[in-house]
Amino acid sequence: MNSAISFRKRQKTSRMTRIVLLVSFIILTGRLIYVVPAAFEHHQQKKQEVAQPIAVTK
Repeated sequence: MNSAISFRKRQKTSRMTRIVLLVSFIILTGRLIYVVPAAFEHHQQKKQEVAQPIAVTK
């Protein structure tokens, strides 16, 4: 059992894992908040383009 990870080391590793996951979650949430308004505006523009009839002149 000497090669087993000690409780203190395991606790430290667990804490670091939680911190890394928390930071990753915060970054991903921030990116989502940053992108959503532009995506919504793009979606609205696409809906308007489809709704407008295309006039073809000969």
